[in-house]
Amino acid sequence: MFKEFSQTDTNSFWPRLLAELGKLQAGFINGEDILLPLCRILAEVSQSQAVLIISKDSLGSDDMPASATCWCRDPVRYLTLWKEAKAWPFVNQEPMVHRWQSFVVWPAKRVNIQIFFHSSSDQWLSFLLSANELLSDILMGMLVQQTVEWQERARTRVVHSVDSEMFQSIVSNSEDLILVASRSPFGVPSIMYANAAATSISHYPRSQLIGKPITLLFQDDLTNGTALNGNEQSELLQAIDTRTEFDGELICTKADKEEALLHMHLVALEEHSEHGSLFALVGRDITEHKQLQHIMARTQKMQAMGQLVGGIAHDFNNILGVLRGNLELMELKVKEDKIVRYLATAFKACQRGTDLTRRLLQFSRQEQFSANHHQVNHVVEGIEELIGKSLTTQINLVLELSEDFAEILVDRGDLEDALLNLVLNARDAMGGEGQITIRTGKEGLAGSLPGLTGRIMVETGQYITVSVIDTGKGIDSHILEKIFDPFFTTKDKSDGTGLGLSMVYGFVKRSKGYMSVIKSDNEGTEFRLWFPVAKDVQRHPLQDEERPEAPKLSTKLKVLIVDDEEDLLCVLKDYCEILGMDVEAYSDPLEVREKFKSGLNGIELLITDVLMPGGINGYELAKEISGKQDISVLLISGFIGDIGIKSNDEMPYKVLHKPFALDGLVEALQQIGIKFSQRECN
Repeated sequence: MFKEFSQTDTNSFWPRLLAELGKLQAGFINGEDILLPLCRILAEVSQSQAVLIISKDSLGSDDMPASATCWCRDPVRYLTLWKEAKAWPFVNQEPMVHRWQSFVVWPAKRVNIQIFFHSSSDQWLSFLLSANELLSDILMGMLVQQTVEWQERARTRVVHSVDSEMFQSIVSNSEDLILVASRSPFGVPSIMYANAAATSISHYPRSQLIGKPITLLFQDDLTNGTALNGNEQSELLQAIDTRTEFDGELICTKADKEEALLHMHLVALEEHSEHGSLFALVGRDITEHKQLQHIMARTQKMQAMGQLVGGIAHDFNNILGVLRGNLELMELKVKEDKIVRYLATAFKACQRGTDLTRRLLQFSRQEQFSANHHQVNHVVEGIEELIGKSLTTQINLVLELSEDFAEILVDRGDLEDALLNLVLNARDAMGGEGQITIRTGKEGLAGSLPGLTGRIMVETGQYITVSVIDTGKGIDSHILEKIFDPFFTTKDKSDGTGLGLSMVYGFVKRSKGYMSVIKSDNEGTEFRLWFPVAKDVQRHPLQDEERPEAPKLSTKLKVLIVDDEEDLLCVLKDYCEILGMDVEAYSDPLEVREKFKSGLNGIELLITDVLMPGGINGYELAKEISGKQDISVLLISGFIGDIGIKSNDEMPYKVLHKPFALDGLVEALQQIGIKFSQRECN
């Protein structure tokens, strides 16, 4: 018969449906229960949100009868499905395939069975109209037999031995899973009653729960991690045997093999009955609550670590600024070759320290103040050669770049560093052999972030995506939640600092984006970054002109320098004097506020550190001083913490990040309008 159908009917539903029904019939011949699998198959093929198989005579029941078989994609849909289906008004009319409200209704030929398809595809009704006879011949034999067998089993059950009225009034509309089970002295606890929420949570219809052992749902006891059917009794089974209360968390294995975490409470009902001791299990699904708790704890941990790391990096940057500044000042005064070589070695050491603190700050900074508009494809293509040189000849690099991208607002250098870090991690994960794919695209996000690293709630909108995909062995599930932590690494200490992924995480976060592991198994790992599409705002490109090493000011200028680090203040003072400025330098911002509250005494430029003790930061000081007189302002900082600025667009001043060299200071000053001549210093 299958062969005949496949040859005579060209409908697109048939090939997959026939293949699945063939497997189902084989299971039926072997005595398997096929009602729930049939519901699932029909739902998938028809693209329905839910499929309900029900005896026509049962449609008058207030609650979904235990004889019904149902499969829902969304557990919430199950709670309202019966109320919708039982309102079907054609129960006494001649059966025919038709559409009614959100349902396609198929009365099975020659049997008293209705199948309801909720929100199926547009083509499903016409398919059933054309295939009704053929499909009925295939299914009805199995349906009738299974329905008869179920009814026979139902007669032997003792559901009604429990006070049904008491439970019906309490549990029919409860959102908590409620099971009534029996425990005989030598038997396995078996389920005698299951409410609607039990089906909603477990995805098993009640016909697939009643009569089954509780091990169908609860395979692991979270209290002690002992399998319920193992040799050693779990705390739950001990409570059942001793008729004591149990209150704890259990893992429920659902019909689709997914897991839900339930807070369960055990209540003893009747100690002696012909079917053994009776007890009730009442459980609330706390899966999402636990996930939110975990995400909140992780977010708080990352924020605390960011504050700590940022503070450490700030102090290191001050130290490096003093070292680099004094080395550069010495270099300007000394011409002896041997000393110049010594200074060059010291500069290299400073640069290593600068790179390390920059990585720390990329994790801890909440905002980036050197971002610009970029197209992801241009950035990827720009570092393709560099990435290629970082890989072995046994690794194939593949770029899959989508076209017509909107721009994103990021620091290009940080994005390049992030991609390079992900690629190098992928290389190491594959042992230097395999394929690495960099893929770009555009994706809308809403609700929670996809992936394996936590259900983070996202800002709804359009995002540009960048994925780095390897063909390695994957990441162990027990370390997935740790991979973004600073200094966490699975490599040897000589091979890495553990700052790579935390640096990427920090960069993505301050770019208002998201990062997740989409998949990780023995076929490879995919890291994906999401960046919000940039708003169309005015750009401020950097000046691109050659500058002398140490130019002089075009005109005399008086500058006020404020930094709580005394040694760095001296370096800044010498820098500014070399450039030809008149300098007033202070280490206490409160002293500056008091001294200049009545006037600025000819000061035209303020250079101030951002984070300083004393109750006022450099940003607040700049606002106060510039409010008295129109002056140029340059902020310097190794770490911009919580200063009242929520976004990059709100920062009105140029920020120069520590540590910096003399030419970096000159470049920043030129960007805020300070004019220099081209005459070099002697």
